[in-house]
Amino acid sequence: MAKNTGKPSEQEFESIWNKLGKSAWVWRVVDAAEVRGRTGKIGFTRSAPSDYIVAHNGVHFAEVKSTQDDTAFRFSLLRKIPSAMAVMILAAGGDYFIYIHRLPTNEWFRVPYSVIRDTEKRSLTWQELKGHRWSMPS
Repeated sequence: MAKNTGKPSEQEFESIWNKLGKSAWVWRVVDAAEVRGRTGKIGFTRSAPSDYIVAHNGVHFAEVKSTQDDTAFRFSLLRKIPSAMAVMILAAGGDYFIYIHRLPTNEWFRVPYSVIRDTEKRSLTWQELKGHRWSMPS
């Protein structure tokens, strides 16, 4: 099984939104990997609240994750600082979603961060996430 870098899922995520033209706007937040890609050197950037900011019927923060796990989405895939920022964004009345790309089935899920925040478990099974399957916007 090839290593999951997450980059193909991020590219697909951007493509989904870009197909909507002027009715949607997606902005990739600069991260250390992008700085390294541009300069060829390890770059330091501030921690970002999410991978993307999306405007489509409102504005929300979007964290994109991909997984090859057959049984569940494991919260260990979520980084500590963006997760802490997600809690602050929700407390301030903002919207924050985790977009999960389940690679073995090529399914996408759009999960409000509040669902993750409010569970006491360390993962959610695909059955538990069934109600959060993402129908691509059109």
